[in-house]
Amino acid sequence: MKIVVATDSFKGSLSSLQVGQEIKQGIINSAPHANVEIVGIADGGEGTVEVLLHANGGERVNVSVHDPLMNIIEASYAVISVRGEDCVIIESAQSTGLNLVPLQSRNPLNTNSFGLGELIKDALAKGYRKFYLTLGGSATNDAGIGMLQALGWKFFDEKGEVIGISRNPLVRVEDFNDSQVMSELKECTFTVMSDVTNPFYGEQGAVQIFSRQKGATREQMILLEAAMFKFAKLIEKKYKRNVQDVKGAGAAGGLGGALASMLDANIQSGIDLIINMVGLEGKIKEADLIITGEGSLDGQSVMGKVPVGVAKLAKKHHKVVIGIAGRIDTELHELNQYLDAVFSIQTECRNLADAMSQQVTSKQLQITTEQIIRLVQAISSIRK
Repeated sequence: MKIVVATDSFKGSLSSLQVGQEIKQGIINSAPHANVEIVGIADGGEGTVEVLLHANGGERVNVSVHDPLMNIIEASYAVISVRGEDCVIIESAQSTGLNLVPLQSRNPLNTNSFGLGELIKDALAKGYRKFYLTLGGSATNDAGIGMLQALGWKFFDEKGEVIGISRNPLVRVEDFNDSQVMSELKECTFTVMSDVTNPFYGEQGAVQIFSRQKGATREQMILLEAAMFKFAKLIEKKYKRNVQDVKGAGAAGGLGGALASMLDANIQSGIDLIINMVGLEGKIKEADLIITGEGSLDGQSVMGKVPVGVAKLAKKHHKVVIGIAGRIDTELHELNQYLDAVFSIQTECRNLADAMSQQVTSKQLQITTEQIIRLVQAISSIRK
């Protein structure tokens, strides 16, 4: 029996590859002779660099950059070969991630994306010209202005003075120019991996949907929303581009819109790109069973997350696909449109902290997988 294991990370507990290893052990516990292949998968968020390095080889480049609060930290990007061309993979969360900001310090008026621009700048200086950027997990809502400042754009306040690189510059922007932008950017192609299709501003935009989780108060949301609208109109005036029409422009506090309108980036489905880059389809074709999953199978899972992306590919090739999750928080019929069956790894009541601990998650993944494989074997035996 050939089994492909292709799961997302169980966020806050285990990485995609760690989850795969635990599921593999569960399979081997009940089917010692099974041929199991682990394929690390992400949807363009946290863990993307890890899974692409695992699948393609390459190198990790470490860089000192500024975090969302402008503290110096160590971040990294990956360089991998895609169809014979060196490509840079940057997770924006490495420099702009919510995990980098202590809970008590979360305030999108105090955070910016300057560090992401520094990562791009470092790769440019090393001669790389093809970029893939992921936008998940951002602590910022600066419409990408911090990133643009690092790359040479100048932004001006109502007095015509250059805005510095501290805090969130968005709310002070009245004008900008690109006369000092790095010339190397004209030689680059940027592809954004994102499962978010939210517009730049409005009811479904960056501020209304995402800023509250970044620490914004109601009053701050009103201020940020007005600033997003104002900046969108400024982009349209300067570049004749309507950023509001770009699907995913609201990703990562407007980083998607800045990348699309200022750097001509192409925003694509993260899961689709990564599936292609790790060669998952070829592996699924050869498999008898596919196991996928993520920490929480919920309403968002059917909107471009890893399990559904993997399941769609499995169904294309008429393969059985099973989902495993830390929790299941949606109607099962929504998931069963894509997955033949879904299982939670929880076998007893635990508080959230205990349930998400690495030790418990590892054990429960093994136990649940072992039971799934025993069931598959029993059904196969009945059919014979």
